[in-house]
Amino acid sequence: MSDIDNSNSLLPGFRVLDLTSSMGAFCGKLLRDLGMDVIKVEPPGGDPTRSEPPFAKDHTHREGSLRFAYLNAGKRSITLDIGKDSGRGLLLDLVERSDIVLETFEPGYLSTHDLGYEVLLERRPKLILVSLTGFGQDGPYAHYKTPDIVGTAMGGLLYISGDPKLTPCNPPETQSYYYASLFAAYGAMLALWQRETRGIGAYVDASIQASMALHEHVAFNFSAEGRVMKRAGSQHQHNAPANLFQCKNGWIALFVTQAHWPLLLKVWEDHAPELDDPKWINSNLRRAHADYINAQVTSYTSRFLKEDLAELMQKNGIPGLPVNSPSDFMKDPHIQARGFFSTVTHPVLGSFPQPGSPFMFDGKRAAPSPAPLMGQHNNEVFCGELGLDKKYLEVLAADGVI
Repeated sequence: MSDIDNSNSLLPGFRVLDLTSSMGAFCGKLLRDLGMDVIKVEPPGGDPTRSEPPFAKDHTHREGSLRFAYLNAGKRSITLDIGKDSGRGLLLDLVERSDIVLETFEPGYLSTHDLGYEVLLERRPKLILVSLTGFGQDGPYAHYKTPDIVGTAMGGLLYISGDPKLTPCNPPETQSYYYASLFAAYGAMLALWQRETRGIGAYVDASIQASMALHEHVAFNFSAEGRVMKRAGSQHQHNAPANLFQCKNGWIALFVTQAHWPLLLKVWEDHAPELDDPKWINSNLRRAHADYINAQVTSYTSRFLKEDLAELMQKNGIPGLPVNSPSDFMKDPHIQARGFFSTVTHPVLGSFPQPGSPFMFDGKRAAPSPAPLMGQHNNEVFCGELGLDKKYLEVLAADGVI
């Protein structure tokens, strides 16, 4: 069974079958962090995410992908070709013992293999099926391919991201996959609550495009007023100074509202006398003259180390903190004090600090576990839980089913 410590879990006792690609793997990770037993169902050749960089050290093979290691931490791994009759049968046997199924196949894929939601419900009444795709299960774009940049672009967020003088800038990583996975996990939790209270399952149809469009500056502002927000880089749309400002050793993020402006001037003793004009109290005026305000503020922030300036700002009640590099983040005393990282040991990657869940409950944080090797839990699941003979498992392997 899963190695999750149930004494420190919010939702132990639930099982998830995770058939997702990297598009939805974060959804399964979130459910695992809540204490669920998440079984990663990989094709016999391994999840394609195992071939995605970056790789650890020189491990450029299926066990060396850091992307896979993060997205699948704590899950169990089995290999199964659900396109073959015997593989389909084994999946249904697992469905019968599961609560949630996650998948990111093209709409209609499961039905073509006689694994549609109605079929799954026959084996497991009250099952929750969560399908995460680029555009949802129906509509004109349902079968369009959706890499991350397409999801961000079609959801409208890309249009307003980046320097106003340049082309739109896509955020790093695969933000649309992470963001949509959050909503898919949210849908799964609501469906689970409905099942526990009303005794029925649910089919959750999650869309990357719709998830990305939920930002206030994308769909809502235009639908309400017909107003298109323009790209502003790191500059806040409605306030100044609210941007990233140069320091001696990096950058600091400042957010100075109308209430903070007098506090900043008090700390900044040698500011230009014209900034004392009461007119600058008005946030809209400062934002309209952001280039001037930002240049003045940069002449001040550039004298400091970012850590020293952040301490000064916070001491005086002004929102300002350093722009952390990954190294800065790991060394951050606040992160260390709250035990965000714990050391895990992976049979290939070795021992390394791994981030835990982003939330704590009752003062505790669920301890992280390493990602599984490909098919690491085949014997445990197929023989130990489904009762298959080990010799039959060898036959399935020879036939390419597992």
